[in-house]
This record gives sequence, C-alpha cells and structure tokens, in this order.
Amino acid sequence: MKGFERMSPRGRAWLFAGLNQFAFPGLGTILAGRRIGYVQAVLMFAGFVMTTGFLLWYIFSALCYAANANWTEAMFRAQYEPFQWAFRAGLILCGVAWAGALCSSLSMLRATKTPSEQQSPEPNAT
Repeated sequence: MKGFERMSPRGRAWLFAGLNQFAFPGLGTILAGRRIGYVQAVLMFAGFVMTTGFLLWYIFSALCYAANANWTEAMFRAQYEPFQWAFRAGLILCGVAWAGALCSSLSMLRATKTPSEQQSPEPNAT
C-alpha cells in the first residue's frame, strides 16, 4: 500500500495486526492486500449493526416502560424479546469476524519473521 513502503515488513505486519484486533476486524487484512479481509469486515459490520439495533430497541422499550405507568413488565418484555435473535446473531458474527482477523493477523506475522527467527536451531552436540 502506498505510504506503508517506508515501514519494515515486520512493522507493517504488526500495524495491520493491531488494526485487525483493536480497531476493525478485516481492515488490517485488507490493507495487507488479502481479499478475505472484505469478508471479515462485512461480518463485523453486519454483527455490529444487528447488535446495536437490538440494544437501541431495548433502550427505547425501557424508556417507554418507564414513561408509561400502564405498561406491565410482560408488556415490556413483549417489546424486545422477539428481537433477541438479532442480538445473539450479531454477537456471533462479531466473534467470527474477530476470530478470522486473529487468524489473518497471525498469518501475516508468521510470514514476516526476521531472518534470525527463520533459521532452525542447531542441535546440541553433547
């Protein structure tokens, strides 16, 4: 990628791995030039939207429950329980995206080992 040429390959790999694990899964993989990063990014985005959508609906339902004295707890639960699948599915999608990003990050780091790390250790002659 343009702008990353000045960095060492090992430094780039660490930067991309950090982006993958701490910022947005898939971004570091995409910047490293691997197409699987797009899949990771789409999974993460879809999971984030589903989870956030459920949480916003839950908060909205809780505010309505607090504001309306006629609502019972059963009515409150009836508002958000049909959408709990979105919360669970969103968390699973995010987890899958992060696991894929972890695999990609480890792969990138292994591919850029320093020459001293690539040499096999000599057997001890005793």
